[in-house]
Amino acid sequence: MAKSQSKFSNNTDLISIMSCKELAFDSNPLIEVKLVKHGIKASGVYAFASAINWDIATVAKAIGTTATKLSQNKTKLLSSQVSEQALEVARISIVGIDYFGNIENWSAWLNTAHIQFNGKAPVTVLNSIRGRELIRNVIKQLQYGFIA
Repeated sequence: MAKSQSKFSNNTDLISIMSCKELAFDSNPLIEVKLVKHGIKASGVYAFASAINWDIATVAKAIGTTATKLSQNKTKLLSSQVSEQALEVARISIVGIDYFGNIENWSAWLNTAHIQFNGKAPVTVLNSIRGRELIRNVIKQLQYGFIA
């Protein structure tokens, strides 16, 4: 899986897009920690939303903020908490797009009710660490042939 993620990241590195090219998929984790403390630019969130064809309200909710706050802070740096959430949403999106084959299939799966999410769409838990962990685990189960 890491090999195909690298292949995907060379074509469309969502980490690079989200961080306004300050990071890459395979960047040193210490550089990411430093950037998160400093904050990423709101413009990176807009670029990410555009790259994966999501509306800004969906991305804002997934990273723990609102579309209004993002639009008011387009030229400012986001808080470390929102920055970290944003990079994690980009990272899980790389995993999802890699498994489902393209952005459209990833988005469709995220918005389809699933038994592992108590009959709700996975997108409803995308805004939390544990939710993203659950999404990652379900994708891993799908990769290995578990269907429920």
